[in-house]
Amino acid sequence: MHSTVNNLFLYNQLNDSQASNSIDSENTQTLPFLDSLACPACNHSKASITIQAEKLRCTQCETEFPLCICGEQAIPWIFEQPNLNLLEWKARLNGFLHINQLEQQRLKDAQKDKRLSKTGLKRINKLFNAKKQQVEQVLELLLPLNLVDQDSEQLNNSINELLSKVPKVQGLDSYYNNIFRDWAWDNGENQQLLDAIDNVLEDLKQLGKILTIGAGAGRLSYDIHQKYSPSYSVLLDINPLLLFSACQAIQGNEFTLNEFPIAPLNKDSFIAEQICCAPEGVQQNIYYMFADGMNPPFKAKSFDTIVTPWLLDIIPQNLKDYIPRINACLAIGGSWLNTGSLAFFHKNQAWCYSEEEVIELLEKSGFEILSVKRCTIQYMHSPLSAHGRMENVFTFHAKKIKDVVVPRKYEYLPDWIKIPSKAIPKQYEQEIDSSKHLLQAQVLGAIDGVRSIEQIGELVAKQYNLQTDEATHAVRRILADYCEEN
Repeated sequence: MHSTVNNLFLYNQLNDSQASNSIDSENTQTLPFLDSLACPACNHSKASITIQAEKLRCTQCETEFPLCICGEQAIPWIFEQPNLNLLEWKARLNGFLHINQLEQQRLKDAQKDKRLSKTGLKRINKLFNAKKQQVEQVLELLLPLNLVDQDSEQLNNSINELLSKVPKVQGLDSYYNNIFRDWAWDNGENQQLLDAIDNVLEDLKQLGKILTIGAGAGRLSYDIHQKYSPSYSVLLDINPLLLFSACQAIQGNEFTLNEFPIAPLNKDSFIAEQICCAPEGVQQNIYYMFADGMNPPFKAKSFDTIVTPWLLDIIPQNLKDYIPRINACLAIGGSWLNTGSLAFFHKNQAWCYSEEEVIELLEKSGFEILSVKRCTIQYMHSPLSAHGRMENVFTFHAKKIKDVVVPRKYEYLPDWIKIPSKAIPKQYEQEIDSSKHLLQAQVLGAIDGVRSIEQIGELVAKQYNLQTDEATHAVRRILADYCEEN
């Protein structure tokens, strides 16, 4: 805890040094997609998002959405509960800092091992210093979020906490190495992925207004923008470390970030301080946005082209329900460009579609398939690592030919989690024996298809002499995590 406080003090100092990054009209007047935004808080058909008092604001429900200033860019933070979502990322940052401190302590302890060779001691010392430096690097990239100003007491309402929940699998440093692949390695991977897109575009070279969902560290979006000169490009992602890295690199602002290769080639490959930057800085007609790509917060027909890189097989919802959401964002005649693997991870095997099924789903959801190609490309192969692989990527170009009905908003958690008086479906009583903790096993064992979270909370409260609301909250968190994992 002490080390985390010190790290947040460092964050405060960095934040003070960047205080001049205030929001002004130059940052916000050039958000051409502002009129296309829909409010994720109220979903009102007549809602508009306007700029007021250095924030974005819904004209119907009056929810305010922060603007994060990154270099010359104002980046909207558009979530159903934006402030609570910021707190979720503050928790992710604290988790990252805690793990980093544990790693530093292990390395510090290892420095005392008299059995270490000279080469081993140099390696340990180098890693220790690099882990300390990594904290400063990450905190500096995250400065635009102003996380120190977020009040954690807002999370006391467990219902709101669940509504603002960031997916459990999305850590701050998820896809950390993608930053190096995109802006440091220069090993040919980025060109191969751009070629995969180019090969399905054929004669279409006018892409109009482009939205990339799951833009990550941003290199593919940048390369498409540079090659095809669209009206404008919008990069959308949920992860602040990735998107701020993209924003800085694309603007031509160099930043350093320490890489820790998975399988170092030799004693000099355990750590590399990488300089990350785009080949050529771009300031015009390229924009950034934090939002939930599972429910893109845009009005109908807002874009001419949508790009989904490495996305379709990792989304938590059924692809059959997601395709209409893409359809809704596209203008008639608009293009959907997808590339990446089709390695679906769902425990529900019915959702793990074949390539042929994906094509059929597209055709049933208002799309005409213009081109489908597969190619094998290098994937995440650091020049400093012996680890890397080849991926057979599935790339298609589909044209929207008609509108379709869009399913209700995707919810990460079911209603019975959010409404504690609802009965829990009997299916969740399974796998009790594999539970990691006694309390989790007892909670799962109490599920009979009739009891609700409130009723199980009462049972737990009696057994452990807890307050009922405290026990109910614990039960809800256990079931929310279990539901998300399964």
